Amino acid sequence: MAATGVLAEIIDGDVYKYYADGEWKKSTSGKSVAIINPTTRKPQYKVQACSQEEVNKVMDSAKSAQKSWAKTPLWKRAELLHKAAAILKEHKAAIAECLVKEIAKPAKDAVTEVVRSGDLVSYCAEEGVRILGEGKFLVSDSFPGNERTKYCLTSKIPLGVILAIPPFNYPVNLAVSKIAPALIAGNSIVLKPPTQGAVAALHMVHCFHLAGFPKGLISCVTGKGSEIGDFLTMHPGVNCISFTGGDTGIAISKKSGMIPLQMELGGKDACIVLEDADLDLVAANIIKGGFSYRGVLL
Repeated sequence: MAATGVLAEIIDGDVYKYYADGEWKKSTSGKSVAIINPTTRKPQYKVQACSQEEVNKVMDSAKSAQKSWAKTPLWKRAELLHKAAAILKEHKAAIAECLVKEIAKPAKDAVTEVVRSGDLVSYCAEEGVRILGEGKFLVSDSFPGNERTKYCLTSKIPLGVILAIPPFNYPVNLAVSKIAPALIAGNSIVLKPPTQGAVAALHMVHCFHLAGFPKGLISCVTGKGSEIGDFLTMHPGVNCISFTGGDTGIAISKKSGMIPLQMELGGKDACIVLEDADLDLVAANIIKGGFSYRGVLL
């Protein structure tokens, strides 16, 4: 994708920058990670190979930004999310192009992913205002022998810094499904996108950047899992991990320590076909589900 107009700020030469402290940056490592186009089997993009030192700086910024963001009124958080959703939809063609070239997603499905991602961001904004704007009034006579002599009002508070790790097959949709709820709830986000899908994720983050979120609140670090993967999941600055993927989730749960985890662990699922099923419809959908990412441009 040519670096033209506003998108030029996120790429340096042929290497996409990472996002930290409200700025697009080049890694001091001087290294990059190549992204292979599954259709052509040739290098398509390059992203920064961030270092552990850069991860530390990102965590510090995220922690600082979160403290201020937690004090930001709900209506203001929602307003920025709605703005990001609109910008995301405006950039659907550019982001969809990345999805096609990075993960061989059919062009129509790629556009759909971006549009539904924008819808999801707006949905989270609205539901967040509704749910987080309410508290619970508790009384003290819930147990035998107690009387209603005490009252308590509870409300939800943010966890802090959320590490979001989406999978390759929905690098935009399953990233915003972590980012939007975290932000409306008052948390900050550190996003580690999959290598295949990293450029689409960076373009998505750029939409949040254009919406005007506070510096440091949203970060996106790219690089080799062998160098920063465990370092991120075991980092003391992380207060919660949201991960979608496969067996890696088991390793994360063992290494992350006593912090909240939100995981969706996938795999090839069995298909149960009942006697009264429409076999033509069943066969068509099994094939679609199993071979959607076959590396053919549609």
